[in-house]
Amino acid sequence: MSFSICGTCSVDEQTHNIDHASDLLQFANESRQDDRFNDIIIRVGEKNIPANKMVLSCYSKYFNTMFKSEMKEKYKDAVEVHGVDAESVEKLVDFMYTGKININTNNVCDLLAVSDFLQILSVRKLCIEYLLTTITQQNCFTIQGLANCFTIPQLTEKFNNFIVENYQQVVSGDHFKKLLKDDVIKLIQLTHNKVSSDLVYTAVMNWVKFDLASNESYLSELFKFVDLGEMSPKMLEDVVSVEPLVRKLDDLGWAFHDAVVQRAKGTGEVNYAEKSLISLGGNKSLTKVTKFDLETKQWSQLPDLPVGRQLAAAVVIDDVLYQLAGDLQTDGKETATNIVYRMKLKEKVLKWEKVASMNVKRYVFGSAVINGVIFVFGGGDESRTKVSSGESYVVPLNKWIQLKPMKISRYGHCLVAHNGHLYSLGGFDGKQFICSVERYDPSSDEWKDVASMKTPRSLFTAVVLNNVIYAIGGHDGKQTLKSVEKYNADDDTWVYVKDMNMERSHHAACVARNKIYLVGGVDSNRKVVKSIECYDDQTDKWSVVGETEVELYNHSMVAV
Repeated sequence: MSFSICGTCSVDEQTHNIDHASDLLQFANESRQDDRFNDIIIRVGEKNIPANKMVLSCYSKYFNTMFKSEMKEKYKDAVEVHGVDAESVEKLVDFMYTGKININTNNVCDLLAVSDFLQILSVRKLCIEYLLTTITQQNCFTIQGLANCFTIPQLTEKFNNFIVENYQQVVSGDHFKKLLKDDVIKLIQLTHNKVSSDLVYTAVMNWVKFDLASNESYLSELFKFVDLGEMSPKMLEDVVSVEPLVRKLDDLGWAFHDAVVQRAKGTGEVNYAEKSLISLGGNKSLTKVTKFDLETKQWSQLPDLPVGRQLAAAVVIDDVLYQLAGDLQTDGKETATNIVYRMKLKEKVLKWEKVASMNVKRYVFGSAVINGVIFVFGGGDESRTKVSSGESYVVPLNKWIQLKPMKISRYGHCLVAHNGHLYSLGGFDGKQFICSVERYDPSSDEWKDVASMKTPRSLFTAVVLNNVIYAIGGHDGKQTLKSVEKYNADDDTWVYVKDMNMERSHHAACVARNKIYLVGGVDSNRKVVKSIECYDDQTDKWSVVGETEVELYNHSMVAV
């Protein structure tokens, strides 16, 4: 029979899309469970998983490639899949037939691994989305491992952000402390410039100390990521400076110096707050420490040095007075020493305490301070030989660190700090009194020649006043001098200024209240000069402002 309504009405044509997919999948799944139409068995270990090649190929690029190419598996009734979790494969096959899958913390890692292997991209994406919401301090390193293993950029980014935002908690946990060395290095390398230096230091020390016997040897390698110069002063002084492991780092060197420069208050080259001059030791007063009040012009006594010395050096850092090395006089015999004592001037009861000795015994050497670090160079050693060696003392570490020696050996020279550099001036090189000057850059540990003084000088003094270096008095090999010259680093030139009132060598000098003060010394006749002179660079004049109560020469002096 044949029927037609063509031309009998004006209703437009209608198109219908009926979703057969759910019905088809439901039928296919029921058929699979009843073992109808199954044409392939997936064998994973001892588990056999029945399926249909068409369904597998639809959802898995792995199986699609296998069954549409001329691989031998295309014609087999069973294929073996190795190196994957059988339960996860079964769940993924169920997913292909149902569109449903449960992902949780117990199975997400295996599901990700198998879906990645079988190239079931929809499930792989679901696993990644799940992991992005579950990252915690306890699992972040596992998630990082998954991200690296399966090349998941968004998961890597999530891990990186989480670590930075939760750094303190993460590096304090056992999961971090149990990482392998290479993994710790990668993590710290990744994050060291994104978190505070305090936190980077904490991370390094937490990991090293967790298994000290195994990890201590890697401390130096890890410590290079710690920017000590960016650390908080409190952390640097209260934690780092007292850490025994840090003190043992022989190669720490300038990293700590630079940190101290950053955190230090800075000694400054102009200071108007000084009230007194302090004279220490000397030829006639080996143990005596005396204080000259700049207001009253009166002398008073401070606690004696535990060990009397001459030709030593003294510096002040943050109201702490240091007396460095020098020449002992025992039973009429002069012996170089390397001992160092300090006295905290703000304590109610003043007393001297011993700190770390220098590496080399020295006398008539140069000393200076750059922002909390003490530097010494040259002098004579215990065999009375002129030396060029140098070392620096890092106060928080209580440690002396060897430095690159000067270009020539000097004795009776001066060392001053100026604009972050050290200048070594004049002295005696073993053959003659010299006028040469060399400049040291602590950041590069290098020496460079600069303009020589106009006059050879030894056993003189040098100070920095208002951005200018002054070389004062001394001996030129023929006579004791009263001449003074100054150096301008900007144009690398020396010029003479007003002479002192008295010729002097073996004297001491320092800057106080924006003036230069000279105390003691001897003249050409080896007669002790007892007057105290003061230089005003604004008027270019020297004036006598007082007198010593005892004979002072070969002593050291500071202003406080």
